Amino acid sequence: MTDPKANHLEGQKSPYLKQHAFQPVDWWPLTPEAIAHARSLNRVIFLSIGYSTCHWCHVMAHESFDDPETAAFLNENFVCIKVDREEFPDVDRYYQEACQLFTQSGGWPLSAFLLPDLRPFFVGTYFPKHRGNNLPSFLDVARELSRAIKDEEKLIHDNAQKVVQTILEGLIPKEKIQFQGHFPHPMSILAAIKNFQDKENGGYGEAPKFPQHAFYEWAAEQMLEGMIDKEEGAHISKSLDRLLMGGIIDQVRGGIHRYSTDSKWLVPHFEKMLYDQAGLLRTLSKYGLLATSPIVFDTIINTLEYLEHEMFSDDGFFFSAQDADSEGVEGLYYTFSESEFEDALVNSDDEELVEKKEQIKRYFGVNTNGNFDHGLNVLRLAHEHQQEFLTKEGWELIRKTRRAILTERQNRIPPMTDTKGLASWNFLMISALADVVQYCPIDMIKNRAAVLLRTLTDGLYKNFLISKETQGPMKIRHVTTLVQEQVYLEDYVFFAEAMIRLYEVTTSSVFKDNFVETMHFILDSFFEGQDMLTRMKGHEWPPQPNQKAHTFDSSYKSPRATFILLLKRGAILLAKNEWFERARILGADLAQEALKNPLAAGESLRALTYPDQAFRILKVPKTWNDNREFKNFLSYFLSRFVISYEEVTKDEWQICNWQTCEMQGTGLESFMQTLTAKGTAKKS
Repeated sequence: MTDPKANHLEGQKSPYLKQHAFQPVDWWPLTPEAIAHARSLNRVIFLSIGYSTCHWCHVMAHESFDDPETAAFLNENFVCIKVDREEFPDVDRYYQEACQLFTQSGGWPLSAFLLPDLRPFFVGTYFPKHRGNNLPSFLDVARELSRAIKDEEKLIHDNAQKVVQTILEGLIPKEKIQFQGHFPHPMSILAAIKNFQDKENGGYGEAPKFPQHAFYEWAAEQMLEGMIDKEEGAHISKSLDRLLMGGIIDQVRGGIHRYSTDSKWLVPHFEKMLYDQAGLLRTLSKYGLLATSPIVFDTIINTLEYLEHEMFSDDGFFFSAQDADSEGVEGLYYTFSESEFEDALVNSDDEELVEKKEQIKRYFGVNTNGNFDHGLNVLRLAHEHQQEFLTKEGWELIRKTRRAILTERQNRIPPMTDTKGLASWNFLMISALADVVQYCPIDMIKNRAAVLLRTLTDGLYKNFLISKETQGPMKIRHVTTLVQEQVYLEDYVFFAEAMIRLYEVTTSSVFKDNFVETMHFILDSFFEGQDMLTRMKGHEWPPQPNQKAHTFDSSYKSPRATFILLLKRGAILLAKNEWFERARILGADLAQEALKNPLAAGESLRALTYPDQAFRILKVPKTWNDNREFKNFLSYFLSRFVISYEEVTKDEWQICNWQTCEMQGTGLESFMQTLTAKGTAKKS
């Protein structure tokens, strides 16, 4: 049998594209050459968008793209382009919006059929090899579209133009609605979504349940501020506690899976994404100051260990994701039959684990019937038994069991890891690790996060930053797998956020300068009027229309909302009143949209409830950053204050707004007493 012949994806660095490089479909990467080829042939483009850890992408690839008959038809009638959605997030978003028009949904794999000028005339997601479940077969779809473009060309072109126009009208509002009055109090926002509370399992809504990191981070910050009452705070706490005990958390190694397929946080979709780990760490760093359960800090340290051992490159950046599948089966790596679980306890050579196996199975929710496919068990911490295991003896039993199960699990074939590095996701991790360092009260966890933070920061120039010229901002490399320049809003916004967080952690003015330069670059390069764009204006690649940045969080938080928050914080730090005014104008549109769906706009809530008045800058001696007492005290105030480290000869401090400093003194003790007595962190 001869080896399969490589297609045009040969030599691509994306793990996703590599998976398709030897398929019989003559795939092209998204390049100017591929588009020129389609136009020279005047041939329809079949654009397939996915990512390496996508379960249904694997299914469709095997069913259809490995099939010789399907491949032959595609090669004869289309120019086939394969896109890693993480390399080209704006291309993915554009055709996802088109998909919404055709199917009222979206997702991956995305299957788009385009005219040679890139206008979509049909977009769907997964299609099976054989017709069923109210879906046509993929080959039937391809055949019908090939026929239509020949027999009904004018209709196809007219429909494509309508699709493009509809997307455009959705991106450019016909009229601006100015937000009037003050943004609602946090309690009013929570009251508006109270009917969506899942009072039994925590969280909001029904299955599937996503962790909604930015929303819970906002809620934790408001709880720290005393802005959420006991009843609403109890539901937020229950939601996070149930999530942390569920199967959505990898209870053996650490880290969080993408989402829960049920309402109980039990059975996840097993892929792990880097941005979810960042969101989890940010939320738990703040929630940890409120929580009484050791599970919060246990989850933080386990997630750090997972990131260090499984997701960190030798080149000093974090990988993107891990697959849900191993050996072609979703969840196989993570799940255990009752007998497999018991065998792992026996193989540990720990007599206590063997003697207490029934108790341990109860703690981890393991039984003969299982809670997943084929009698397998997704491991959880059974909340109904938490009074038993949240004791010193019970928790030690949990820890020993985890080590035994991990040892057994490491003998299995692991899921594939997508080893590319994405700038924006790594910048999210910098801010998340900075949160752990500054908020977490446990030195061992702080130190673990600090080591990772230093290593990641040291690798920035090697992996994502191109040395800047004498003037202007740092240039950012979007992804480690591509060399062409891509200038995306999310890269620069999350870089700016990482820089101000690094300044607050280290006191280094280099990071502060990078923050300022990057903010100016964003203001100059990503706006048309008051519309914020996802790609640098005037940047012609990729060729799809530049789009307006979204208010709502997608898989991760909204860069648009983060930028408004950074404008406010930067205005305070640098006494830039014009940044406050810009934040106010941008925030008016943001408020209108965020209030339509607060659960999907957590980062917008953070931006809009961040106060722009009162005393919000702490000017403290630079030397205090080495003082453990100061850092532990400061953690309760960080979400609402900007820190400015000053070179002073005495321990002089000031509490200021951007215009005046009315509270001042000398010495750490007087600083802490004043800040506490004024209640500045509670109200504004």
